[in-house]
Amino acid sequence: MSIGEIITCTSAEDLYRRAEDLLQKGIQTEFVARNTMKVVGVNGK
Repeated sequence: MSIGEIITCTSAEDLYRRAEDLLQKGIQTEFVARNTMKVVGVNGK
């Protein structure tokens, strides 16, 4: 994944689950719209 990449999910629950999984892998995201988030940081683990 790269900074600025947009990730779209099917539901709010899916969005939160995906954000948590990505955060545990060192990928920081921010919510930008309904069921959508953007990668804002990538930390190698």
